[in-house]
Amino acid sequence: MDVFGELQKAVKKEIYVSQFDFGSCEIEKEDIEFIKSSEQKLRKRFMGISDSLYDICITINQISLKFKKSGDFMKWYEANGLTKDNISEFNKRFILFQEFSDKKDFIASLSNHSVRILTHKDVTADAREKIIDGGIKKAETIKELLAPVKDQIAIEFEKKTTSYVNYKKLEKMKTRITKVEDGNELNSLKADVDALEIYLKDMKQAVKDKEKEWEHKNNLKLVKG
Repeated sequence: MDVFGELQKAVKKEIYVSQFDFGSCEIEKEDIEFIKSSEQKLRKRFMGISDSLYDICITINQISLKFKKSGDFMKWYEANGLTKDNISEFNKRFILFQEFSDKKDFIASLSNHSVRILTHKDVTADAREKIIDGGIKKAETIKELLAPVKDQIAIEFEKKTTSYVNYKKLEKMKTRITKVEDGNELNSLKADVDALEIYLKDMKQAVKDKEKEWEHKNNLKLVKG
């Protein structure tokens, strides 16, 4: 059950229902009413923080795209008192916001440490989804749950032959294309896809040339034999 999601709907309707079982503890009626009222205020504040953090991550990403051609994004964020680490944290959380757009409040509530673990390059999308859907927030718990996944990835990688293609980045790019909502970002992604297409054509030709070269060498060997 998405508790915060239900609370958000309730607040919007000006109907609030506490999720706490007050009947399980000894507490005065007037204290219960005070706690319920305070609880509602806290939830509203929390949702305000969630919205702000979401807006910050989205806005910073959009600004970074505006500086893509000039390469002056670092100058901009340093002039505004931000550091490389700050930007990295916002970007990582932005990835989760985009990947789990229906769990904005949950993503906003994660610690920076938890966000770093979930967005690590070795963590698969399926593993990340299980953690998020399970409502697990504690960084140490997430790390323990993901440890077997990382170990399995390492084992599988050792079995594979060397690959020169970063499929994870390509898959991430493909996912981003399906979720993009900004026209400028879509144009930027299209330019990257066009560039990749040119590189692929060149590489295909290089492979054909190499195959012909080997075929010619083999034919020479047969003639000599």
